[in-house]
Amino acid sequence: MASRIPARPARNVDDSSARLIACGVSIGLFVIACYLPALITRTPHGGGDSAVNGAFLLLIGSTAVVSGNFGWFANPLLAVAIVMLALRADRKAFKWGITACVLGASSIVSTRSYNADVRGTAIGFYVWMASLLVVPFTAHLLSQRDTRS
Repeated sequence: MASRIPARPARNVDDSSARLIACGVSIGLFVIACYLPALITRTPHGGGDSAVNGAFLLLIGSTAVVSGNFGWFANPLLAVAIVMLALRADRKAFKWGITACVLGASSIVSTRSYNADVRGTAIGFYVWMASLLVVPFTAHLLSQRDTRS
């Protein structure tokens, strides 16, 4: 006869596969975002709009600091968050990941405010933001599971 008492999660459950999957998904989305168009810009002399892919923005993004756009720094913060998640430091991974998300989201606001040539965002920007969100979301879920057990 089955017990009616719900099973409690076991302590010290090996969640390494969840960590590995989250890190892989985040890195995979990041790489995919590099190949997709991320920003729509106006071309000079009335030539219409063109798309800038994520890899180009990754290469030149650190130069945007001169104009007050610090969103590129979400990339190294994401790397730190991934390492923290892999090392089982869930709270640190969450904090670094949330900081990366805030910086990433702020990049679009500051891009539009200083440069009238930017027309909007494309799918690559949203895939990049998804890659930033995976790590803190997973770290939060794993830390909640640890506190309940």
